[in-house]
Amino acid sequence: MLTIRQIPDRLRALGSAALTAGLVFAAGTAAAEATLTTAWPNDVTSLDPVATSNSPDMAVAFNVYQGLVGFSFERNEEGSYIAQGSALAPALAESWELGESSATFHLRPDATFYPSGNPVTAEDVKWSLTRALNGLNAQDLTTNGMQSPDDVEIVDEHTVTLHFRDADGSPVAPTTTTLAIYMMPQQSIVDSVAAMEHATDADPDASDWLRANTAGTGPYYVSDHQPGQELKLSAVPDHAADPYYTDIIIRIVNDANMASLLRAGEIDMGEYNLSITDMNSLEEAGLTIASEPAPRMTYLGLAADSGPFEDKTVRQAVAYALPYDIIVDAVYFGRAKRALSFVPSTSSAATDAWAMYDTDIERARALMEEAGSPEISVPLHYGSTNRTQEDIALLIQGSLSQIGIDVTLTPHTDAEQWDVVNARSQPADGVAPAAPEMVLFNWGAWADDPKIPVGFSSTTGGVNNYSLWADPSVDEINSSWQMRPNSPERDAAYKEAQEIIADAAAVIPITYADRAVVLAPGITGASFMVFPQSRFDLLEAAE
Repeated sequence: MLTIRQIPDRLRALGSAALTAGLVFAAGTAAAEATLTTAWPNDVTSLDPVATSNSPDMAVAFNVYQGLVGFSFERNEEGSYIAQGSALAPALAESWELGESSATFHLRPDATFYPSGNPVTAEDVKWSLTRALNGLNAQDLTTNGMQSPDDVEIVDEHTVTLHFRDADGSPVAPTTTTLAIYMMPQQSIVDSVAAMEHATDADPDASDWLRANTAGTGPYYVSDHQPGQELKLSAVPDHAADPYYTDIIIRIVNDANMASLLRAGEIDMGEYNLSITDMNSLEEAGLTIASEPAPRMTYLGLAADSGPFEDKTVRQAVAYALPYDIIVDAVYFGRAKRALSFVPSTSSAATDAWAMYDTDIERARALMEEAGSPEISVPLHYGSTNRTQEDIALLIQGSLSQIGIDVTLTPHTDAEQWDVVNARSQPADGVAPAAPEMVLFNWGAWADDPKIPVGFSSTTGGVNNYSLWADPSVDEINSSWQMRPNSPERDAAYKEAQEIIADAAAVIPITYADRAVVLAPGITGASFMVFPQSRFDLLEAAE
């Protein structure tokens, strides 16, 4: 298991000697300066870890901030780093111990924030987790036992105890999932002293300042940002991670052809806007394709509270019409598998509840006729920065046209796509939910616990519940079992919940796809976590 990675000195001295030894770099790679260039289709919208709304935001947070704990990685034969599910590694906490309903974390006494140089203290932990409890992703914490800032106890300057309770205030035992949430960017620890220097009466926790500035403990900091053009991450001096690449240049390329930039050597790494066809051709051209299965699911959400999909029979018709196998074969070229549940197959509570919906156009037509043959014309919202999503959306459009549903493809950036979901699942106070339509979405849980997809997307008040579908029995299952440790009884309850949710067909899982990273020759160390972002400090030039 790897916790903190040290780069051998011999790798830091590659430069021209490595080139003469036969190491080949793309034109964009400057080994002597240890600079890596990559490209993102969109700029960041926020540098504040509790206010992330797109993939670039998350990528910055993963590299600039740290939580109490971090992902535990193992390196495979190809040189890639694979996160080991919910297994934890030390980060800002060098150790921890569990109580009956608590976890006590011991902070690294040498940890400091950059650029302020302020020491990391238990006060920073409480301040940061309080902000997270007040953010859009508060459900991450409350469903794992932290109900209020009072649950964060400062023991001393470098020790903090988190107390866990259910919504009724009863103590609950911490589980693997309970602690895993503290490795996610939204629970990052922020320099409260530096931030509060910029607080105002109108902005008491300095959110405006944190959206444009970083105050973390990660291996990188934002050293330059030219909005809409380029973002530069630079290595924090004397950081324990000691990254090989001291500078990461991120070009904001919008709709530019990512494959062409890689093929021309203008960038050294590609993660976004690459189709499977692109990756196959780039591999033939000599670039490295690092690919691993990932717990990221593509699903279709149908608004069930009103509108054209309020009738369950129509939603089931859609589920029977989707071309699952064609999507796996034609879009992913086999680098994916059909998702038969939104609970990852690695969970003991997973069950193939959605296997009932084999592609069957005739049955779908019969269900539409049973529903009264409604005339339906509806937008399908999908992510424009994901080439596979566009391909899937086109196939869905073609399939649904066969059962009388007219689909208008409606592309969005990552941030806009989140806005589409939030506008229904979390509308502003006094604002009605957005129009009842359909959305194609990529999502993954940080742990293979069934309470995450069930609670987030299929219960009353779930933060990702675009469909606004809920069932009293599913609500009861989740509220009764979400805080309890794994057991056969818990698994059985969540399997029952999946069967109910599948029958309702408001959420329709489509695929679990491999995640791929394209690297210029001579570069290794791609990292694979639950979210499609990379840890730049793990990248290096291979000998």
